Amino acid sequence: MYSTSTQKKEWTFTAEQIDDQRQEVNQKFREKYKDFVEEGEHEIFLTCQEELSMQRIVEEAALKFADKFRPSIWPSVKWTAYAYFKRLFLKWSACDNSPKLVIMACFYLAMKIDEFFVTIDEFVGNLTTGNPSQNAERILALEPEIMRELDYNLTVHCPYRPFEGHLMEMKTRMLLLNFDLESIRNDSQRFFQLALQTDALLMYPPSQIALAAVKFGLKSQGKSNDVLRDFLNKLLGVEEDAWGGGVVPDANTHVEKLLVKLEMIENTVEGGTNKLSDDAVSNLQNRAGDLSNFLLILDKRRNDKWQAEGGIGRPPGEKDEQPVDSDDE
Repeated sequence: MYSTSTQKKEWTFTAEQIDDQRQEVNQKFREKYKDFVEEGEHEIFLTCQEELSMQRIVEEAALKFADKFRPSIWPSVKWTAYAYFKRLFLKWSACDNSPKLVIMACFYLAMKIDEFFVTIDEFVGNLTTGNPSQNAERILALEPEIMRELDYNLTVHCPYRPFEGHLMEMKTRMLLLNFDLESIRNDSQRFFQLALQTDALLMYPPSQIALAAVKFGLKSQGKSNDVLRDFLNKLLGVEEDAWGGGVVPDANTHVEKLLVKLEMIENTVEGGTNKLSDDAVSNLQNRAGDLSNFLLILDKRRNDKWQAEGGIGRPPGEKDEQPVDSDDE
């Protein structure tokens, strides 16, 4: 259950906590090279917001990849992959790890976790760029590193099943509706697609995201917000209990708080999917290219210093090998 899950305990944050972690990651990346950056070169580094924009560009492109993937990807696989991706970049810098490669590895790992069986050859066969053999090698090599960074918290609770439950409850409890509830489904699914490109996955319980999708669907169909309010009243027992027990204590307050929370989720999703202009994307790509070339220079400076000091110890930039958990131990 979500209430006792690692997702709630370890991977659910406030907007402020998310911003702080991203700032820390960006600063940590800069610190790695601070002794080798000369005057006037600091501006070549990407800002925290530019790193986030790089991630958003990749997230948008990955949705197109997922929609075209054959066999058709389950929605839960998509949600799980994006959850992994967003969690990782609270620890990793987009300057230090290719978001494009990372999200592909997240998709392949999510397929395994969700038991959506696809071989690595079938997976890379859906990619339109790169060499299939090299793509497969890089994805498989990144997989154990991703699992370590996620602390092996690989179960992700998705909003799709709660959404179906909410629809079923509405159909059961609200028999006098003068429209077909199924009419909101397409708009609600669009809401989920938008949510994948925001921080909503890191901030809110899946059941509340599902309710926000219902709210979004109703609004998109021109339905009054009173429809959702009436449903929550019935669901939480604000109306008089049919067994004579009266109104559930504090239920009305819970409904009002929940409506406020759903409004916050909707604002997070609608306000977090601002698409960059073509010029902004082109400028960011140029900035990323300049940084990539600059990092080669910095790595050479760092290596030259290491050699000048006698080449003692591990070469600079080389990562420590970490053991992968084994069932044999």
